[in-house]
Amino acid sequence: MKSFINKSTSVVNESWELTYEIGGRESGVLLFKENDEVRVNDDAVLAPEAIRGETGVIKKIDRFLAQPSQISEDRVAVDRYQQLVKQPRETEILGFALQVYFPKIGDAMVVASNEVTLLSKFQERINRLEERLISHLTNPQQFSVLGDGGLDVPFINQNFDAPFFGDLVRYVLRPKLGRSATKVLSPEASGPPLAAVYASMSGLSFVRAVKIYDRDHPQVPGTWRGTIIGDVKVPSATKKTEHHFAVPQGAIAPDDRVIIFDDVGFTGRTRNACIQLVEKLGARVSAIVNVVEKAYGEQRNVEVDSRAILGISGFEPRGERTCDLLINELLMERLKTPRIVHDVKYEATRSLFTLRNQ
Repeated sequence: MKSFINKSTSVVNESWELTYEIGGRESGVLLFKENDEVRVNDDAVLAPEAIRGETGVIKKIDRFLAQPSQISEDRVAVDRYQQLVKQPRETEILGFALQVYFPKIGDAMVVASNEVTLLSKFQERINRLEERLISHLTNPQQFSVLGDGGLDVPFINQNFDAPFFGDLVRYVLRPKLGRSATKVLSPEASGPPLAAVYASMSGLSFVRAVKIYDRDHPQVPGTWRGTIIGDVKVPSATKKTEHHFAVPQGAIAPDDRVIIFDDVGFTGRTRNACIQLVEKLGARVSAIVNVVEKAYGEQRNVEVDSRAILGISGFEPRGERTCDLLINELLMERLKTPRIVHDVKYEATRSLFTLRNQ
């Protein structure tokens, strides 16, 4: 950690108007000064639950106690942030004590400098995520539009870009989805990767809804202590089959609030089947997230609203090899004006039917 102050003293309630270089969890340094706008990290360890994900303004920059303070013969005052440094699982320096005013709660609170991000830096990370997503769409090895309007998305369901989706969870999904959910559910087989990443980073249990082709003789793992099968039959978008979804008995409790993840939303049938299964168990759907929402082509049967990392409202071929893609939702934000992505791979001779037979 670097700073422009004398670190030999252990004064706590002294403030400076200088700019400080604070080593963060990522490479490089972060510069803080009074009146900077900051955002409390969603994965902050010591910041109270009420301010995680909230934005505020730095009013004062203080320094934590460098050494424990003896306040009586049998009592030693140790700052709680310094205690965290001493735990085996935490080796980072927590930096300075930032007194941050939060408009939402109408009060100021002290937060460790490594548990906040400059609002400008946070927005830069969002912008980089948009760039990375667009780069996937223009990479012919990672994304293509088929002749019948179907989508081939290897970066989601064949060559899963784990670092990219990890950043999506950290900077987009967790901030926007809140912390009310208690379980994460994803239908077999392409939805689970992102759902598992989200569940792991959010400290939630992950439940996979498996496909059942025969309700009378369901083929499920022998370790299941019972099977709950949904009542809605779902035709596959890429296979000539129909199936129900099922989860292990006891995996979802009546008081659970469930986030449903899926990879590509075509017609809404998979989504509605998962909703029915959750409600059959007495639980409640907290949110629904698709990596890609295809809002064109086949008639859609969508009864419940959902959000998408990428919403596609249409495409326009520019020959037999490329097309323009129309985006109406980006990083779970619906766009007032569609964004056009040029030079997207277009395969006029391929279709979802050909994918079924591969």
